[in-house]
Amino acid sequence: MSRKDLSLRAIFAAPLLLFVLSMIGLVGALLGDGLWDWVGQGLLASTMIVLAWVLVTRRRR
Repeated sequence: MSRKDLSLRAIFAAPLLLFVLSMIGLVGALLGDGLWDWVGQGLLASTMIVLAWVLVTRRRR
């Protein structure tokens, strides 16, 4: 698959999903207490986990 075959949706789908998850986590952690703190922390950490996974798998290629 060449870069010409990728649509804007294919290019920006993953970053947009990570952005939405991060914003839900941030707002949830700031506005809620208890369980929302843990859910927010997990959603915010998901971005860093995905970034680390991509960097590790990319170096293996």
